[in-house]
Amino acid sequence: MVQPDDLIVEHLTSTPTLLTPYHKPHKRHLYDWLSSKVGTYLKGGNPDTILLLGIRGVGKTTILAQLYFEALKEVGPNGVLYISLDRLRALGLELLEVVEAYKRLVRPEKAVLLLDEVQYEKDWDLKIKLLHDERRFFIIATGSSAIKLRESPDLARRALHRELFPMTFREYHHLKTGRELPELIWKIMRGEEISMPPVMEDVETYVRAGAMPLALEMEEWEVYERLTAMLDRVVYRDLREVHEFDAETLDRAFDLLHLLATPRGERFSYERLSKTLGLAKGTVMKLVDALEKAGLVQRIPPCGSPAKAIRKSPKIKFLAVPIKSALLFSSGFNLNRNEVFASLLEDVVAFYLFLLSKSRNGRLCYEPGRGGADFVLELNGERIVVEVGLGKVRNDQVERSMERLGAERGIVLGERYDISERVAFYPWKVFVAGF
Repeated sequence: MVQPDDLIVEHLTSTPTLLTPYHKPHKRHLYDWLSSKVGTYLKGGNPDTILLLGIRGVGKTTILAQLYFEALKEVGPNGVLYISLDRLRALGLELLEVVEAYKRLVRPEKAVLLLDEVQYEKDWDLKIKLLHDERRFFIIATGSSAIKLRESPDLARRALHRELFPMTFREYHHLKTGRELPELIWKIMRGEEISMPPVMEDVETYVRAGAMPLALEMEEWEVYERLTAMLDRVVYRDLREVHEFDAETLDRAFDLLHLLATPRGERFSYERLSKTLGLAKGTVMKLVDALEKAGLVQRIPPCGSPAKAIRKSPKIKFLAVPIKSALLFSSGFNLNRNEVFASLLEDVVAFYLFLLSKSRNGRLCYEPGRGGADFVLELNGERIVVEVGLGKVRNDQVERSMERLGAERGIVLGERYDISERVAFYPWKVFVAGF
């Protein structure tokens, strides 16, 4: 069995080689904030503990590698310790004994501790709390989105929390080309006139695959293969952070994901999913809840009273739209077929609206029933109807929804550009490229 002291001696010299494949030139927008926090600490600031959450493949390990090599310039190889908790578990070691060996052998005055995949450590939150309370190290710990459910209240009060979401188009385009695009999203949501940007050829590529960093360095089909393989770990490891599912139920989670990914998947009620999958309705609801808490999907409730929300099934949209593309691709769908691409686009719009509502403490819902609004975004007491229509959508259709919902403004995302007092039509490519 490997001893903690032996691991530290070997690990401090081998970590640069281990992390070099993850040391990508492109940096997610969140990197600058994390780097500034580490830099402040190394220049004499107080140590913080930051919990960085996100689904697999979204770039958490890459950010840790980039921070590792940045910190290395300031403190040298002994002043920054990267640990993969997945590897520790495989070696039969525990986090605290390895950190104790590091303190005893290296005796650092200051150190940056980078902990990857903390969900693999038993009682991870209590152990990070103990390390935090020593106030010796700056700690960044990554984990799946679902682990916050099992986080102790004590750590929740002590740690700073950040979630790394899939990329919007502007971040994808910047990392791919080095060029910044103007942010148009808030002007669009206010129904304002905009200067039409040049149409980017890679907008359609983004809708299919660009939200995940893999798309920056792989062919599309490779992205889909990698994401399909990644889903195994999400389903069989991350979902268990939410509910204690048996192996048979987790097997059916893949069938559920494939059903939800189909172009008409959002129309499946819990009852219909239950009948199709041969699972109890309550089990289906638990699986969807777990998929949401793992960061794969979002549930969009019907607009109206809580009683209506209970009676009606939610719309279920993928947050990481490339995962939906991967599921469709593996099932033989042509992603460029109008119905399929329109379904992917609607999930991208839902993802953007999710980010907008999260940034302003808003609420996202949909209008149930035939002819109902695709989405309704509530921000600062104001309601905005959002329609995604690659076909013909008329002003009166949107205005009827606005009247039923008491909405102040309507936004239609399709092919044309036409601004009126209450309803604004924008080309969908401009909307996607504007955030």
